[in-house]
Amino acid sequence: MQHNDDNIKDIANKAENIKDWRNEHGKPSFKYLQSLANDGNPGSLEKLRSIAQDLDVNYGPNISTDVLIRKILATQSDSNITT
Repeated sequence: MQHNDDNIKDIANKAENIKDWRNEHGKPSFKYLQSLANDGNPGSLEKLRSIAQDLDVNYGPNISTDVLIRKILATQSDSNITT
């Protein structure tokens, strides 16, 4: 149990160290999302999934962290922008 508590505190500390965890639109920044993916522990993956759920991202149970991050970022893009 102590190990889980330490992991949760460690994740929280890492997240606090990223001062720009939100982009200019108030959404999670790529740097923050990538730090969660790089951490690789279950708590970080759960945080990514929580962010995805908050943004109504559609994903399956076996999705990779890279694909999940791309889907999260895709929901943040402005669909009115044309190139």
